[in-house]
Amino acid sequence: MFVSFTDWEFDGNIENAVENMKGFWPEMKKHGATNMRATVTGEKTLRTMTIWSSEEQMKANIDEIRAAAAKAVGMTTTDGMMGTIAVELE
Repeated sequence: MFVSFTDWEFDGNIENAVENMKGFWPEMKKHGATNMRATVTGEKTLRTMTIWSSEEQMKANIDEIRAAAAKAVGMTTTDGMMGTIAVELE
């Protein structure tokens, strides 16, 4: 499994941010996203963690996905990273 982390800046209205992310989720799934979590990291910042079914598909589309997500949800990307999941514990 492959994961991406994206840092976002938004207007501080977490309820709107969550609703907007939910609305954009189907588009992300079209590109192979299987799970996404968002963490509030500051008054106007979030970090998302998205698990992808395919590293190749994600890498081929990540810039387009982030740009479309930013436009759709009204947030600005400030940083991002990606990698292979080393361990998953429950």
